[in-house]
Amino acid sequence: MTALLFTVVALVMAVAHLAAAGFSGRRLKHPKEKLSRDLFIAAGAIVAVLAIPAFLAQSGVTTDFSGTPPNMLRLMLVCAGTTVALALSPYGRRLATGLPLWVLVGYQVFRLPVELLLHSLYSEGLLPVHMTYLGRNFDAVTAVTAAGVAWLAWKGKLTRPVLIGWNLLGLGLLLNVAGMGMLTFPSPFRVFTDDPSNAILAEAPYIWLPTFLVTTALFGHLLVFRCYPGEDGSRGRVDPVRH
Repeated sequence: MTALLFTVVALVMAVAHLAAAGFSGRRLKHPKEKLSRDLFIAAGAIVAVLAIPAFLAQSGVTTDFSGTPPNMLRLMLVCAGTTVALALSPYGRRLATGLPLWVLVGYQVFRLPVELLLHSLYSEGLLPVHMTYLGRNFDAVTAVTAAGVAWLAWKGKLTRPVLIGWNLLGLGLLLNVAGMGMLTFPSPFRVFTDDPSNAILAEAPYIWLPTFLVTTALFGHLLVFRCYPGEDGSRGRVDPVRH
């Protein structure tokens, strides 16, 4: 059941990304041809992001931790680097400027069901406690606070300091859990050895947690930062934040 729920969450976020790409293009009044092209590229990228890690997991590439660094860590770094590049690309800017701010913030609520699924894996003895909210994973804080910050944005009451402060907090907590993941893999970098390793995250469909769901959260935080690169706080946004 946990595997099925992980798959459902990943697919929901994939569909949400496609919907966001289409909505932002229409909100920015892009030509129909450009919008169709962007949606086609986004769909292809999402299929690749889901299919390649799943294939590597099924073929045993990511479950081999004998290398230094292990293949799983290499894949995570590639996914993170690709996410940063995409967020800094013109496509990332279109999402950052075209989506309502409450959407950019509020979608981070998806991290709450992910935390519940991680706890479920821990309860089954498949994940170390350090990766859950009972241990050193505080990612649920971002999910819960995202709802409140999104509400402020929807009401037009969100200020830039609150937005940036929340975004830094969420990014820091995300980096924390990503670091915990690296330190609990069965690799030479493993630090916490008093629990089961998190080798389950190198198997399908759980591999989508570090390669897709974590990078999805990272992508969202980077888009929020891209909303306000200048002092004027707008940069073409439809709904600029109060100063």
